[in-house]
Amino acid sequence: MTETWHNNLKTRNREDLIAAAKELFIKESFLRVNVKEICSLAGISRVTFYKHFQTIDELVFEVQMEILGDMTGYIKKAPEAGMTGKQMLVSMLTAWIEYAAANPGYIRFILLFDLHYEAYGTGTALKSQYEAFIGREKEQHFLLNALETGVKDQSLLPDPELLETAHFIFTSMMALLQKMCMTVGDGSRTAPQDIRVASRFAELLVAHLSAGAKAE
Repeated sequence: MTETWHNNLKTRNREDLIAAAKELFIKESFLRVNVKEICSLAGISRVTFYKHFQTIDELVFEVQMEILGDMTGYIKKAPEAGMTGKQMLVSMLTAWIEYAAANPGYIRFILLFDLHYEAYGTGTALKSQYEAFIGREKEQHFLLNALETGVKDQSLLPDPELLETAHFIFTSMMALLQKMCMTVGDGSRTAPQDIRVASRFAELLVAHLSAGAKAE
């Protein structure tokens, strides 16, 4: 029982540090946050911090992976049973825009993370861990099922490179949503006109991929 209690405490401390870091990173940007501030918000000592994370970079990577997982998890829940592949794709892109509009700070964090760590690099171990995570996500892309279903039920055009198409949609949507969220203040939601632009872009993507485009 004592061992279980210690394990639970250890897990809770790690989760509290990640939650505190995420809150500060979204509010202040991880480039301006230090370990002391994270520990203060989490109510955890620096000694305990270093039992879980060797550097603040390690915690930044952890937050990035958690946000990406949260975002894709939200999107994957959008399709309903009985939908065609095209309908699944529409529902997922719509959910994606809704998520970005409600969480602009998360989208800005992803952008800042990508820009900073691509430009300045980081430790080899962390980079390898993150690349492995991204590799798994790409191979099991969250849009792939909708695209495969659409090709099978003929609501989407045949496509020999579905995984490549999924990557293209991800890159295009994230670029637009990051642009959309850059001017949104802390705690604010995205402006309606920006959401309309994003929705229009999603419609164009679906129209390009849909079977109806063949006749057009």
